Amino acid sequence: MPYSFLFRMLKDPRTTGALAPSSARLARELANLAKNSENVLELGAGTGAVTQALSRVVNEDKLQIVELQKKLAVSLKKRYPNLKVLHSTAHRALDNYRQSGSVAVVSSLPFRSLPPAIKHLTVQSLLAFLKSSPGSQLIQYTYGLSAPFTAPAGFKWQQIKWVFANFPPACIWVLTKSPDQ
Repeated sequence: MPYSFLFRMLKDPRTTGALAPSSARLARELANLAKNSENVLELGAGTGAVTQALSRVVNEDKLQIVELQKKLAVSLKKRYPNLKVLHSTAHRALDNYRQSGSVAVVSSLPFRSLPPAIKHLTVQSLLAFLKSSPGSQLIQYTYGLSAPFTAPAGFKWQQIKWVFANFPPACIWVLTKSPDQ
């Protein structure tokens, strides 16, 4: 495990939310769920484990990366110079994202450990984005047994699969707008 990741996790565990970067297996599973979307927006890119998998299956002009921690965003920009990397909060990125067609929002955000106000803003932005973007979905993983957050009426979580080749094991979920909404 890179020492810089461990240092950041210890320094700010509420926004890092993980004990280790995502495994290659988890990253591939997330990327495979996103690859058929017209555009992909990655939230909470961190050290780039999921970014690497996404960059293998999504055209670089269709992939945008968002990271809150400035040092990680700078590192991602150096590592992936052809990708659009934003140093931003997830809710601001969602509120300002403008692409036509279906969007897979691939998220590594730690919803269970985010400060309540940030979690609320982020969830509201995600729901508004999915509501206004037909065919779009949120692809999110968690380390718990339940959905990442409660979906209000008009939205539906689907549990996709557990990835045991990750530390800790992770469950992948997909949130979509209900068809009748």
